[in-house]
Amino acid sequence: MNFDDIKKSWDTQNVSIPNLTAESLVSSIDRLPLDRIRKNARKDIFLQTVSIIGIAFFPQLYAMPEENRLIFYVVYLLFAFVSFYYIIKMVLFYRTSSTFDMNSRDSLYEVYFNARMYVQLYENFCCSIAPFVIFFIPFFMGFTLDKMGRLFTNVGFVLYFVGLCFFVFFVCKFWINRLYGRYLKQIKESLDQFKATE
Repeated sequence: MNFDDIKKSWDTQNVSIPNLTAESLVSSIDRLPLDRIRKNARKDIFLQTVSIIGIAFFPQLYAMPEENRLIFYVVYLLFAFVSFYYIIKMVLFYRTSSTFDMNSRDSLYEVYFNARMYVQLYENFCCSIAPFVIFFIPFFMGFTLDKMGRLFTNVGFVLYFVGLCFFVFFVCKFWINRLYGRYLKQIKESLDQFKATE
């Protein structure tokens, strides 16, 4: 086989060169762990804000006894204050995380540290609002204040209440791990690769 035959066979080969479009670049960038964390954080911020505001209208939607409305709104204001504190912290993480670079080991450490802090903040948020949410349940069941007082002195209900708090805590841990855990692991694996090359 001479050089001309090799050149002809080379020219006739069908080499497919992938077309790089803006959409394909955006979809590949979208798979980066930090971008996935940011996307999930944005969804969480929106859903948490809407649900907190929506809870304020529950007394109008349910047949809540009139004497419960005042205590409901007092507890709701505490709940909203705690919730919006955490949501403001979540928004701050979302805004500052857009400036993170992942081009060196030090910047990757910063990204990992801030993402872990965000996940810890989110866990604290879930743990702090869980008792409020569980406390709202008797309101929606139509209990009056005197029945609620007797309810919280009942040992069975207190055990149920504590068990429900633990259940909510574990569900929140599972949900947080599902939304953010795998992306944190990917960032951690990248950090481990930096360590291995040193």
